[in-house]
Amino acid sequence: MNRSLYVRIFGVVVAALMLLQGAVVPIAAADVSIAAIPSFNITGGGNGHGIGMSQYGAKGAALAGKDYRWILQYFYTDVTIGAWPARDITVILDPAASSTLSYTRPTWTISSGQPGTTLSINGTVHAAGIYVFTGAGSTISVTGGDLVAPLVLTTGALVKAESGDPALLSVKEGTGLYNFANGKYRGTLELAASGSLLRLYNVLPMDDYLKGVVPREMPSGWPAEALKAQAVAARSYAYADSDDIVYCTTMSQAYQGYGAYNSVGVWVGEMSSTNSAVDATAGLVIKAGSLVAQAFFFSSSGGHTANNEDVWVSGSPLNYTRGVPDTYEYLAGSPYAEWTPRKLSGLEIANALRGLSGVPASPTWVTGIVVERALSGHARYVTFHFSNGAAAKITGDSVRSRLGLRSTRFYFSGFPITRIEGPTRYDTAVQAAMLAFPATAPAVVLASGENFPDALAGSGLAGAADGALLLTQKNALPTVVAGELASLKPQTVYIMGGTSAISSAVESAVKSIVPGATIRRFAGVDRYDTARQAAETARTLAPAEKVFVVSGTSWADAASASALAYQKGYPILLVPKSGANAHTDAFLRAARPATVLIAGGTSVIASTADAYLAGVSGGSVTRLAGADRYQTSAAIARYAGLVTNGETMTYNEIYVATGLGYADALTGGMLAGVRGNPLILTATDTCPLGTVAFLQEKKLSISKLWLLGGTGAVSEQGQKALDAVMMQ
Repeated sequence: MNRSLYVRIFGVVVAALMLLQGAVVPIAAADVSIAAIPSFNITGGGNGHGIGMSQYGAKGAALAGKDYRWILQYFYTDVTIGAWPARDITVILDPAASSTLSYTRPTWTISSGQPGTTLSINGTVHAAGIYVFTGAGSTISVTGGDLVAPLVLTTGALVKAESGDPALLSVKEGTGLYNFANGKYRGTLELAASGSLLRLYNVLPMDDYLKGVVPREMPSGWPAEALKAQAVAARSYAYADSDDIVYCTTMSQAYQGYGAYNSVGVWVGEMSSTNSAVDATAGLVIKAGSLVAQAFFFSSSGGHTANNEDVWVSGSPLNYTRGVPDTYEYLAGSPYAEWTPRKLSGLEIANALRGLSGVPASPTWVTGIVVERALSGHARYVTFHFSNGAAAKITGDSVRSRLGLRSTRFYFSGFPITRIEGPTRYDTAVQAAMLAFPATAPAVVLASGENFPDALAGSGLAGAADGALLLTQKNALPTVVAGELASLKPQTVYIMGGTSAISSAVESAVKSIVPGATIRRFAGVDRYDTARQAAETARTLAPAEKVFVVSGTSWADAASASALAYQKGYPILLVPKSGANAHTDAFLRAARPATVLIAGGTSVIASTADAYLAGVSGGSVTRLAGADRYQTSAAIARYAGLVTNGETMTYNEIYVATGLGYADALTGGMLAGVRGNPLILTATDTCPLGTVAFLQEKKLSISKLWLLGGTGAVSEQGQKALDAVMMQ
């Protein structure tokens, strides 16, 4: 019978089932799902690049009674606040300008900005009026106002308002951050020509410039100390620009000049509160040593600001942009503190990333996401795994931009985790076998699902025989297991343990289901002898240079070793705590393995066992252990990938089972061994530290987790804990 990974039809042998007295497990439903494109949930907090001063944090600090100096010296580390010599600044007024040398429009129309104000054009005073400046090769032609004939000016012409308090100029065309028509400006306007196009600058004193910036960068109704902090930060940012030429947009800082009325007649421009903040801090800047700090600022941190290299990962760390907790942001009521969750499919994410280095062409999609996060919580790099096996490591800032996220404090959930489960441990074992052997299998190892000692030695034997590992009850072969035996059509069935572990009735049922198979039972005088018998057969089937020695009274370490034991056919031997047992010793003296791998710490197998086992076997001894079963599991998984030790497991997928029950780990180890991936243990509701450390260490390589067992083994909360480790 042909069977696929996605569509399984259980073969049920009626005659065999009739032999079973009170079979207790119903047949599992066939798996008919086809691998789907996964979806990922995106949450996060903050708005902006996250470097320097959080504006909502500044507001919250001001509400908490902090003054502007405290605010600045909190968000900008290791700085002082002091005076700096004043100088003018030049602003490109066309928001369409892409460089400081952009020539963007053929015409600019300039007039006095208020009654009684005259114009000075290149030093000559003209009456108030409307003057039209047009590009004419390398010159500028001026018409209108009190001119009888066009005035021809050389490039670099200056236009200045000569009276008024303040003296203002008005530009008819759209200018400034919002591209509003009839915008008014302090200072002078400078024009330059290139062919038929003109460039328009606003040249004015720094603090006059700031009066057009601060209300655009921070709401004018915010607390005065926050506005003062914004004024000093904006002044510092502008002075740190060595060219003294800035854009009117957020390419530099938002600037609307003195102001303009928008389309519905609302004034957008200077405000008395922000002008007061500029005046109250006149000339003050943030100093990093003897230089003006480039005082980056942004809207909302979502709880913690970032080091500059957390976000702009190619930059060198700056002493004054060290990330800090945004202690008072919560007082400001930031609407960006926590985003509304967003859901994107793996295909939508892949399409948004197309064109970036390492991202494969359509129609591939994202199957897994791993985030490398800075201590500040900001994503530095994100590794995306794709459906064709490719992986792309992309900066968090690029991901933010491509996915339209507000900051790099984003979080993905929905890491690819697939459960292998059934209503019982017997069903789960069958599900694992179905994935490991979608057609038939040459052998099956049948072990007790009710007690662990005999089952522990089954992994190495199953691996040596290239067979499946299934579980049974003592007195009845579960229906689901019977069906799987019929489908696998093994040539040999190995039964682990005597009739006190697996009854004669079950053995008879097996013979009826696979009448042509050879049945071999390993039934020693005790668990150590049973393990030795299985090890002898494993050595005959697939001679190995290594053996595992595990505790005969504690199952966890042996279960953790099951995947590697299966993959390499390493026999699994049991010992008491002392490490000495006649049956185990007999095997080691005869087999003379090059390496004895002790699975577990000295609390389960004494420290004296290392030297003892080395003497008995004549080989080296390597102990794979940690402070608890989870750390021991991780130690075995690390060893399994060490090519220098002759091991070949890979970490693209990891199998995870509960550390509180042996059955799922044992049968899951079979599947992990078939696929050449390690198996690790986890807790029911949490992810233990040893497991966390291993997953974080390997997560750039991991594209998927396979979770063995139902929610009784690893709960939904436990699954979420694994997801958080992988994606946060």
